[in-house]
Amino acid sequence: MAEFLIEVTEQEVGIVIGLHDHEKTAPQRVVISVQVLTRDVTGRADDHVDYDAIVHHIRSYQGARVETQEDLVLALHGFVMALPNVQAARICSRKPDIFADCAWVGLCYPARPLFG
Repeated sequence: MAEFLIEVTEQEVGIVIGLHDHEKTAPQRVVISVQVLTRDVTGRADDHVDYDAIVHHIRSYQGARVETQEDLVLALHGFVMALPNVQAARICSRKPDIFADCAWVGLCYPARPLFG
């Protein structure tokens, strides 16, 4: 038995997201990263965390309307935590096209990293 850290890093999806009027009309690029700490698993096909399910769930948001990044990360966190063999998860959302003078604006839930 072993504990693993699974990462889905910088998956892009177009989501209609934001509170401002100009954000409510067209999808914006949102970059999502997920960390999942497994319970003790063997890694066998019948004893693992299905990262395909995580990727497909994130893809399902393509074109969807979500009011805030907070709503998005909380919904994703709830989905991931409901998967079998998940001990903890951290979800980060970034909007890279908001300001020309910074790389992105985003947030993570929970706020503290899983480690350190």
